[in-house]
Amino acid sequence: MKLINHKDQLINNIDTLEGYVTSEDAYSNDAAKSLIKRGTCFVAYTIGDELRFAPSRFIGYANNKINKHSASLEKDGRETNKVINEIFGSKPLSNEKLNLKYLDYCKRLGIQPSEKGSFGAPRKFWQLSIEYDFESNSNLTGEFPEGKMVERTHKTRERNNQVVELAKKVFKEKNGRLFCQSCGFDFEKTYGSIGKDFIEGHHTIPVSEMTPSHKTKVEDIAMLCANCHRIIHKKRPWLTIKDLHELVKNKRLKF
Repeated sequence: MKLINHKDQLINNIDTLEGYVTSEDAYSNDAAKSLIKRGTCFVAYTIGDELRFAPSRFIGYANNKINKHSASLEKDGRETNKVINEIFGSKPLSNEKLNLKYLDYCKRLGIQPSEKGSFGAPRKFWQLSIEYDFESNSNLTGEFPEGKMVERTHKTRERNNQVVELAKKVFKEKNGRLFCQSCGFDFEKTYGSIGKDFIEGHHTIPVSEMTPSHKTKVEDIAMLCANCHRIIHKKRPWLTIKDLHELVKNKRLKF
């Protein structure tokens, strides 16, 4: 595998890794999170005020991809660390504050790393500030105080069509139609046939509270219109469906 030799290549690999972390492809998603979970040396990178972590063993190879990385017998963290040292002009350093931030980042992604890196070695970090955001974040709303990465992860879970469609089916069988569980809005009543069976599925369990083995269940999905769906994410902790219903009903719920 060819090693990177420029910071732009490193940033490109970080962008690729972010895509895998929020991918709907289970293999790519699991593989990327496993790399983050098992890593020892990381680039701690900041976009805006958001801190994230990328393992050197993946981002140190030029134009790296999960399939290529997983299949290669040549990958060696000592090689990638060396070229990243050259890019930053320094070796990675142990940093307890960054290590705690890394553990929190993993928790928000729903993964549980060991107390230390591979073979019990302490984790070490380079630090990088990225002056622009990735294109994959361009359509996000900024509703998640935990950051855009968590919002992307959350929306990926909500796009799990199988469980959302099943939740819609169960809801319709029980209620005879689909409508917002908060404000009662019915797309079909308002828009006619084009709105039939249209509703958004909201995952009621925050990503940060999910265990690594969490499997989405029908009862985890609530039916919400787009407006209620956005509002429910505006507060931490999230409003419950009951709270949002009362807010719509009374228009004076105090926070």
